[in-house]
Amino acid sequence: MLGNLVTFIRVIPLVLMNYIRNVFEAGKLFSDQPPLNAVLQEKAQKIRYSCSPSKCFHSLLSFLPIITWLPKYDWSHSFFGDLSGGLTMAVFSVPQGIALASITGVPPVYGLYTAIFPSFLYIFFGTSKHNALGGFAVLSLMTHGAIEKVMLRTATSYNATAYVNHTLDELFDKENDTIITNTTLMQILGNETSFVEEVTMEMWTEGVTPVKQIHVATTIIFLAGVIQVLMGVFRLQYLTSLFSEQVMSGFVVGGGIHVFFAQIGNMLGIELPRRSGPGYLYYRIWDLIENLDNVHIPTVCISMSSFLFLVISKEYLGPWLSSAFNYPVPFPPPSLPRFDLIRHIGLNAAAIAITAVAIHITVAKVVEKRYKYKINHGQELYALGFVGVLSSFFPVFPVTSGFARSVVGAAVGGSTQLTCLFSSLALLLVILKIGPALEYLPQCILSAMIIFAQKGMFEKFGELKILWPVFKIDFAIWLMSFFLTVCYDMGEGLLMAIGFAVLTTIIRTQRPKWHFLSRDDETENFKETKKRDLERIQGNVCIFRMDAPLIFTSSDRFTMSVWQCVKKWERCKSESFVTIEQMNSDRSADIFDSKLKAARRRWKRDQKSENRCKLVIDCDGFPYVDYLGLSTLKSVYIDLQAAGVQCYFVVQKSELKRLFHATDFYEVVDETKVFNKVADAVKAAEQNISSPMTKKETLTALASIATTDTMLIDEEELENNNETEIEERITEGSENSEDVMSETSVSIGEARSSASSRDSINSEE
Repeated sequence: MLGNLVTFIRVIPLVLMNYIRNVFEAGKLFSDQPPLNAVLQEKAQKIRYSCSPSKCFHSLLSFLPIITWLPKYDWSHSFFGDLSGGLTMAVFSVPQGIALASITGVPPVYGLYTAIFPSFLYIFFGTSKHNALGGFAVLSLMTHGAIEKVMLRTATSYNATAYVNHTLDELFDKENDTIITNTTLMQILGNETSFVEEVTMEMWTEGVTPVKQIHVATTIIFLAGVIQVLMGVFRLQYLTSLFSEQVMSGFVVGGGIHVFFAQIGNMLGIELPRRSGPGYLYYRIWDLIENLDNVHIPTVCISMSSFLFLVISKEYLGPWLSSAFNYPVPFPPPSLPRFDLIRHIGLNAAAIAITAVAIHITVAKVVEKRYKYKINHGQELYALGFVGVLSSFFPVFPVTSGFARSVVGAAVGGSTQLTCLFSSLALLLVILKIGPALEYLPQCILSAMIIFAQKGMFEKFGELKILWPVFKIDFAIWLMSFFLTVCYDMGEGLLMAIGFAVLTTIIRTQRPKWHFLSRDDETENFKETKKRDLERIQGNVCIFRMDAPLIFTSSDRFTMSVWQCVKKWERCKSESFVTIEQMNSDRSADIFDSKLKAARRRWKRDQKSENRCKLVIDCDGFPYVDYLGLSTLKSVYIDLQAAGVQCYFVVQKSELKRLFHATDFYEVVDETKVFNKVADAVKAAEQNISSPMTKKETLTALASIATTDTMLIDEEELENNNETEIEERITEGSENSEDVMSETSVSIGEARSSASSRDSINSEE
């Protein structure tokens, strides 16, 4: 018995699996999807194909676009242009690299390294022919803040002893004209035989393992590169859409303000205390005001002369500027980043990585528009990440694309990625061979170069003049991004600016635009019609369209807009007009009274179910519909039917059709009232072709009558309040009569006011 029971238990799973397999293979009883085993076999086959050696090799090669474009390189057409562009870019990069190194807080030579290695590595991974990687002032300032934080956290305090050798003049009491005796010498210096004083003071060290500024910078670029590679793996390039052009413009200009106040002290010869954290710029400005009396005039003269020289060189001398900036250093060996610093710079690296991606993609989009070719933004994430990871083995700081640096090579003929190769070789020659021209370059000159480089950023203020006349919200986003970046630190300011931009999008989706549609007599198509032109539309079929997603944030607005549409339509159709000749006649008062009574009769008649308008809702204005949006469509249909308004839907999008079939939509809405074209829906509404309401539809409509505030007006209530409501509606209609009045007619309300002022007739309403 026990053996039979065990055998039975073993057989049960096999029988069930066999039954399920037969059901899925033979009958597909539960679903119209393919059999489960067929789906699993197809998935397994795809996985085997994607993991094959040839597929893996091709996937690996896709990360190296140079393999695709280099064999097709046109040496006769592009070589000399790329060579000229590379040399020009090198001339441009030398002073810029040195200046950006000063902002970052590292020796100037590392600015030249940053101009060489990332730009060279980008040749292998990048898809843009014109993007050139290098330092960026805003990133350098963010990196400098992270370096300051790490240097402070890794330092430890200890007591150090110092010895001060005093002179006899220092110990001479000039007030009493006496020499200090051995007793007083013992009290002051601690001994009676020497003028050397032993002083104990608190000192700070860099920790057990010395940390240098460039170590922090290379670790940041390594961690930022890893983050950017992960963004590429998970295909997060769509996140860059949050960094709109207005957000980035305001952020870059705000960052330029930070850079200006970070360097102004060096230009004036004032040593200002270091500040960091949100809102530090307020204290920086206050420190600057307090130290204006300490301005060093010779330093100011050198700074202004340097600034004037840069302006003249940039605007008039051009390439001659290259001969003044050369800096010789030995070439650095590669080394690993300081991974022990990652715990201190995680958030800073993430902010720098995202900012670098946003700036890089923004420049790539500008390059796409200017030079008319497509850049793979997904591959650019990999390129930026791989460049950051590989460059971190050399003494460089975080990089991204700069528009001025990217187009300077193209301006003189550079047209491919080899422009960056020649630029790197030229910079390498500068480092290895040319004499020490900038070895003792004053800091004020570097500051003048940095501030002069912000000229292009401040020119973005001109965008406000373009945005204000038409794009008010974009104008507000630009200003908010600028003020948030200036008032807070740059990382926090950028995040808050993105949040503000997203908030404006949410607000706009909650207040979508809706409009009427009418047939165009010339093209027989349906076009948008202004509300003041409704009286020109023939018939009693109202076509409604809302151009916005029908989701939880806009469902209430949609319901309100539908009823507002019906109200405006019926009010417009119930208005009565008199001609100018009738208004000027002697019997104008009698005409007004008769027209008013006729309007009342029409309004009362139109409130009956058989005389209300027919509403066609064009659903093609919905990019997508969520669960609450679909429920709103059903409830609006029920309420309209209960109010006597025949409702029809126009659906052309296959996704929305699939949603209707996959849910209980057609259990509530008659399927014969859903059409593919607006013309078909209008034709059916004009012919009043509609199937009778189902039992469920009738019961739901009856329940809706008792619970909604926007349903049919009770006949008895209409009789009791007829006079007041009709007068209010006619008066409201007269307020909008100027928009709809033709050349030979005016509305009753407008005519009545004109006649009253002319004949001083006080008519009772």
